[in-house]
Amino acid sequence: MDTDGAVMRDVAGSLPVTLTSLVGRQRELAELATMLHASRLVTLAGTGGSGKTRLSIALASAARHRFSHGAWWVDLAGVTGRDQLPGTVAAALGVPQTPGQDTTATVVRHLRSRTALLVLDNCEQVVAGCAELVERLLTACPGVTVVATSRELLGVPGERVFRVDGLGLPASDEDAADAVQLFTERARAITPGYTLDPVGRSAVARLCRQLDGLPLAIELAAARAGILGAAEIARRLRGDAGLLRNPSRSAPERHQTLQATLEWSYRLLSEQEQVLFRRLSCFSGSFSLPAAEAVTAVSTSGGPAPGPAPGEVAAADVAGLLTALVGKSLVLVTAGGESEYRYRMLETIRAYSADVLAASGEQASVHAAHAAYYLSVATRAQAGLEGADQARWLAQLGRDHDNIRAVLERTLGSPEPARSPASTTTRAIATHSRASVPATTDSGAELGARMAALMWPFWYRRGDYHEARAWLERAAEIVLREPVAAQVMAAVLTGAGVLAFLQCDYAVAGERLTKARAVYEEEGDQVGLATTLQRLGSIAREEGRYADARTLHEESMAIWEGLADPAGVAASQDYLAFTAWLAGEAQRAVELSATAVAAFRAVRLRQETSAALVNQGVAVWLAGDPERGGALLQESLDIATRLGYQEGIAWALNELAVIIADDDPETAADMLAESLEIHASLGDRWRVASVTEAIAGLAARPDLAGAAGPTIATTLLGGAAALRESLGTPVPPAERTARDRCVRSLREQLGRGFPATWDRGQVMTLDELVDASLRAARLVQDPLVAPAGSTAEGVAGGAVCAPEALYGLTERELDVLRLLGAGLTNRQIGARLQISTGTAGVHVSNILRKLGASSRAQAVGVAHRLGIGERGIGDR
Repeated sequence: MDTDGAVMRDVAGSLPVTLTSLVGRQRELAELATMLHASRLVTLAGTGGSGKTRLSIALASAARHRFSHGAWWVDLAGVTGRDQLPGTVAAALGVPQTPGQDTTATVVRHLRSRTALLVLDNCEQVVAGCAELVERLLTACPGVTVVATSRELLGVPGERVFRVDGLGLPASDEDAADAVQLFTERARAITPGYTLDPVGRSAVARLCRQLDGLPLAIELAAARAGILGAAEIARRLRGDAGLLRNPSRSAPERHQTLQATLEWSYRLLSEQEQVLFRRLSCFSGSFSLPAAEAVTAVSTSGGPAPGPAPGEVAAADVAGLLTALVGKSLVLVTAGGESEYRYRMLETIRAYSADVLAASGEQASVHAAHAAYYLSVATRAQAGLEGADQARWLAQLGRDHDNIRAVLERTLGSPEPARSPASTTTRAIATHSRASVPATTDSGAELGARMAALMWPFWYRRGDYHEARAWLERAAEIVLREPVAAQVMAAVLTGAGVLAFLQCDYAVAGERLTKARAVYEEEGDQVGLATTLQRLGSIAREEGRYADARTLHEESMAIWEGLADPAGVAASQDYLAFTAWLAGEAQRAVELSATAVAAFRAVRLRQETSAALVNQGVAVWLAGDPERGGALLQESLDIATRLGYQEGIAWALNELAVIIADDDPETAADMLAESLEIHASLGDRWRVASVTEAIAGLAARPDLAGAAGPTIATTLLGGAAALRESLGTPVPPAERTARDRCVRSLREQLGRGFPATWDRGQVMTLDELVDASLRAARLVQDPLVAPAGSTAEGVAGGAVCAPEALYGLTERELDVLRLLGAGLTNRQIGARLQISTGTAGVHVSNILRKLGASSRAQAVGVAHRLGIGERGIGDR
């Protein structure tokens, strides 16, 4: 049996009587009952320990009233040959056997005129014999229905298959779920009075996820809960799968430990299936068929397998063998891309498989093949991320990310935390990085360093700055200490420098990039040199050294022009545009950014286009055309949203909010809050300071934030000033005028109270500043979120909640959504609500993003399903 070995027969001798309760599985039982009404053969298929036996008992018990001649249980766990099968079934049915006669014919005669349910448990080791017997019974006995449990399908015509997965897992450490309930109930049965506090509940949730929700594994773990605790069990399991041992002496041998049930499955595999099974353990997360063919079809000497020799697998055979492992419930099929299926092992199975691989002597060659394959994927992706097929390669690397991380862990070891964990900032948004990593045949640490250098543009685009920094710093330590190819060293230092810059660690960034620049110059690598010049220019721009930034970007652009690289030229133009508008040269920024946007559009670089549109939109606005500037920023936001480009979303929201602040301050505050949350999650402290100052500008108005607003705004500006000082990044001239005007206004409003209020912000931590800024934004949206007379200290430390809105929509956005449903255009919506057409368009864009809708019509459909539109505009 899968989970409850201790059973006893009921009086009629038909079904086992379980001694423990069934936890969860109500949805599964309902679906199985429907299948049993529609088919005479239902197979519960799943890996060992998934609970097939326990579920089949519950199903048969619920359905037995439909069968006038009973529901009969046949345990096949002890059957090792197909010749034993008929006799085992006959004995379970109580049918006398006569020596010399066909026992199968005897069973058929017995059941031919009966209406009975036959449950065949544990069919996998005699699956062919079971298939033959079941087909004969179903053909000759019209009143017989069969429920089978097996790790492999029977393959009989008319068979309906139900895949038994693990129990429901908690979405978070606090959530209740069937898996947690099972653990708790079984722990209490062994340790009376066992209880869980919040810390213990969190540990149990994590352990259940580690065990994939498998009932057997959870029950075995629960048996140790009163001695070790869930957290300690989880820690010890990583090195000792034998820890999960069943204390019940009556449990079947294969269920005495988790390892035993997996060994049972492994022994049932053919030799080549065993080879593939253990080699698949090298994969982390999901994998594709081409990956399995490339990685597992290797000889133990490290080369491609010459053929299906003993102990080897040929590439041509992998598909068939993988199909067999899927059929035996040892590998799962998961969703993949449009043209690619993906496969994975449950973590408990993969851990066992990895132990078998380590014992086989094949681990080194298999891991080497795994590393080589994913290095080739990352190498192809480097070019793909710089081309028109950018989105496809982002998706591909996303699917393969767990395996790439596994390569990094095996070659570089566990990464150390980044030096500035508080950090990050991405100013240049355009992500042009053409420094290549040469292909070599080196292995070990150099291979890992090459992988990290290839991957950082992907991590940047996904917003995974902290992980990227950790891997690149680890790789940088290695390439600066050990002899590696010069180009590998330069590529790693470039990536490490960029990530240090993104995390506002300018000293480290400058050091890394300067060393990389020297290597590129020595090697004559013009692409690498142009890339490092761009990045050094970005550091200068961040620090307010605009003349140095222009010089470095112009030098980079000259190299790209010499290389006839239009995307490289466009990236430098975009950096120059960014520098120009920050420095107060709006018209020059308009010209440069327009050229960059056109070039990026021409080569279909969507993320770069989104980034350049931010610079163009801000420049156009600063040059005196807020309507067109807002439209450009809205286009940038739409592209970034479709790509999942978090930095682009946050920056576009920030600049759009500033443009519409006078027209619609409540919506501006909502957008600034969303922008701040994203920037803070990325660690982008430079942008955190800018967004905080924009929020303070709104909070400074008593008509928006109430009497406490000026005090709150002063505290925020003091905190932003301290943050900028710690970074060494002054307020850019383009933002300085509005910020200084706000400071002067606050000095006048607070008088002698201004210095002390400012100083309170100066001592805020980064987290405190972000929290206070978010609460201030909510206060602008609804002054009732803070009590009258609240102080800056209250905003910094209180627990003020934002008003709840459907899908996070503000009241104004709900009004716009209702008008969308009435078929109004942006211009008509603006006139109706007395806002500009551009602001109406911003609202529409926000609505689509929050609803996850791709069109106005789709958003209206969501609104209709939610009943939005039943109130009049302005009703509250």
